[in-house]
Amino acid sequence: MSMVAGHGLRLAIAAGGASVAVLLVILALALSRGVGGESLGATDAGFERAPAFSLPTFDGDRFTLTEHADGPVFVYFWASWCGPCEEEAPVIEALWPEYRDRGYTFVGVNLWDIESDADDFAQRHGLSFPLVRDTDSVYLDYGVQGLPEAFFLRPGLEVTRKYNGALNEVDLRSLLDSAEAS
Repeated sequence: MSMVAGHGLRLAIAAGGASVAVLLVILALALSRGVGGESLGATDAGFERAPAFSLPTFDGDRFTLTEHADGPVFVYFWASWCGPCEEEAPVIEALWPEYRDRGYTFVGVNLWDIESDADDFAQRHGLSFPLVRDTDSVYLDYGVQGLPEAFFLRPGLEVTRKYNGALNEVDLRSLLDSAEAS
């Protein structure tokens, strides 16, 4: 190997090492500021009143959150490609008729999705609660960072809890009951 080629190789290795070091510094800085650090489970939403929205439903109507402010509301952010959403969709659908009869409103907010994929997901899981397409980036108002995420609202659209990750039946019932009882 010539001296010039050896020098070029050393420069390439040094540049690669410097790039890795810069990336590690950026990663450490991001983690120290909480980026990607949201834990799974029930947590504080970080705001008291749910941001209002009016979005198109899957069946062509409109869903306006403020029209449901007189009772408890479950707001569920999901996408068809989300693995945990596949797990929890049947749980949510199973509880929907019971809680609807108790005065609850459920709304599934689909985002970051292809319309036909979202429609297929809803049909595959037999979702019968209102489903809307997030055409206005409502997820930003709610601070959604990953999927699935759910918000539990008391009457008056007061946020009681936020849940990051897939809900099981026990946790979903507990959070729905606590929002309803308030």
